Amino acid sequence: MDIVRAWVLGAAGFLALDMLLGQLLPFGTLTPLYFVCPFLAGLIAASVHLWKGEGGWVRHAIAVCGAPILLSVYYALFTPWNLSSGPAMDIMTTLLFVVAAVAGAAIVHTTHRFVLVER
Repeated sequence: MDIVRAWVLGAAGFLALDMLLGQLLPFGTLTPLYFVCPFLAGLIAASVHLWKGEGGWVRHAIAVCGAPILLSVYYALFTPWNLSSGPAMDIMTTLLFVVAAVAGAAIVHTTHRFVLVER
């Protein structure tokens, strides 16, 4: 249940920011800015799973990377505005989404380790 909770909240943050950027930016401009969406999803999922999660690093990695992977697959397969030029581009986008989510999780863990933990 803790993994599903992290996925749902991470995906909600991802989609909310994606919709906000879609309303504020003209289509096709500042495309790299959209990588803030998986970064936010990783940040939220890591925070939720660190707060209420169980298990070790493998469960935590699944909780953090699940929503960005599923959303990148969704965007690659089911969205009409997909600008990809083939499967290689879709795989690269998925990998970049995972890297952005891991960067968000790294910030959460660094903050937890060096700021929030009592010595």
